[in-house]
Amino acid sequence: MFCAHCGTPCREDEVFCAHCGAALQTEGGRKEEEAPAPPAPSAEKPAAEPAAAPAVPERRFSLPRLSRRGWLLLCGGCAAALVVAVAVLAGADRPAEGFQAGPAPLVRIESLDETGSEYFYYNGELLAGPEAGLIGFPKFLNDESCLAMDTDGDLTAVVTADGVVELDLPEGSMSAYAASADGSTLYCATAKNLLWRIDLPGGAPELVAEDCPVDQLRVSPSGDTAAYCDRNTDGWYLVRKGGKPEELPLPADAVVSVLSDDGRYVYYLANSNVTSGTSAVLEMGGYLYCWDGSASHLVGYTDSFYGNVWTNRTGDQLFLTGTSASYVVDGTESWCFHGVLYPTFLLQGQNMTSGIYTDRGAYVLNCADLTRCYFASERQNTVYRLERGAFTPVLEEVFPEQMRTDATGEILWYTQGGGLWQFRDGKPSLQCDDPGTNVYLKGVSPDGTTVVYESGVGLWRLKAGGEPELLSENVSNVSPYWKGFYYGVHTELWYAPWDGEPEELEELNGLSVFDPFSTIQTPDGSTWHVIDGLDPIRVEEGS
Repeated sequence: MFCAHCGTPCREDEVFCAHCGAALQTEGGRKEEEAPAPPAPSAEKPAAEPAAAPAVPERRFSLPRLSRRGWLLLCGGCAAALVVAVAVLAGADRPAEGFQAGPAPLVRIESLDETGSEYFYYNGELLAGPEAGLIGFPKFLNDESCLAMDTDGDLTAVVTADGVVELDLPEGSMSAYAASADGSTLYCATAKNLLWRIDLPGGAPELVAEDCPVDQLRVSPSGDTAAYCDRNTDGWYLVRKGGKPEELPLPADAVVSVLSDDGRYVYYLANSNVTSGTSAVLEMGGYLYCWDGSASHLVGYTDSFYGNVWTNRTGDQLFLTGTSASYVVDGTESWCFHGVLYPTFLLQGQNMTSGIYTDRGAYVLNCADLTRCYFASERQNTVYRLERGAFTPVLEEVFPEQMRTDATGEILWYTQGGGLWQFRDGKPSLQCDDPGTNVYLKGVSPDGTTVVYESGVGLWRLKAGGEPELLSENVSNVSPYWKGFYYGVHTELWYAPWDGEPEELEELNGLSVFDPFSTIQTPDGSTWHVIDGLDPIRVEEGS
């Protein structure tokens, strides 16, 4: 068997060509002949797109008919150039930046009362306490606001920098709702079979569709497009801002996972026995398709649950991983890696989650271009990056579980050969040839210039190009954050900026366990909140 696109030999159980990444488990994907010729462009005219949909550029090239030898030689000399050309044309209007993150001004801390209500702080200022009876949802990508429900579990408000804004919801009970990752829009369906759109934080409901019993609901990252599954027909419908619902030509077992802004791409999972949601389909395994307005394209496959679908902040790129293969997808193009990968920004050396929004089983990342990210493989002990259309090793013989990165995942610190190294701008550099024994990296500053690590001697801080600085010989509970890091020395608690002098937090002495960004009680019964870089906040007096 050979790939119909590049002529590479392939196995019967392969879903994608290991050489060019083309889908094999589709009509025309394999060829029995010993000398396959590349398929000619289809003469069939694609189905007409809805009037409101933007034009989708064709990603096809007219290729000559060659012998197998000639075709392979042509591929060897020109494949890289073709891939680069396609990438340039497809992403010409996309900002050239990878994952972005920063200190989150909005902080939620759970109270100790039985209701589970929370405290909400913005830059250290209290916005709402447990008396408000609110429980927050995941923060939006701006890290400045979030939805909130009451202690009965009903959606009720938006918490913003200016305080709590009560939602103006339509009448009737809600059957489904979903918010855009940027925090600008909320879609909600009611039991009266009506679909509404609300501009956040304080907009009035705007009717989007009638007579639509919504079973599942998805929203693009910017909120300009939504898709819903009709409970009666099990069909999926696309709704663009200001437009009418359009039925999507998807298979009966399709589960929409991600929508791109403007509805240009609709990613969905299919060929699974489960149709109740993205997470459930991923757990059972299934194929990932992209509908581009005229046809569906096979772009990925997951054989079992290993993670979730990740998308960039405009919803036109995805990252999907399974136990046997991982995929980076850009519209109808995809790149396959035979093994488990995960983005290196998950190894951030700071404990505070930022730049990620999750809803309904998919993660939206504050990232313009996923193809610029680094990816780590624990099995191969290698870090990869997409270069010229292939996952290319950029760092080998490293252990990702012992690696920490800056806030973007692009500057890596790691141990190798007894030394402590930094990987920056595609180049490794030895920063310390003898960091000690039993070295454990505990954190990295957001800009990637400084690392904190433990060794058999104690806790050390090292700035790139400098000398290691011993902070304490007896240390416990090291907790790195955006502005600095906390660490314990016996029963004392210390805080150190990444580039400043350590300071003892005397009011919290006596702690045996420290967990920042949660409620802390001292031996005298006082209750405190500790927020990165700020003085501890007493919320309840002790005895």
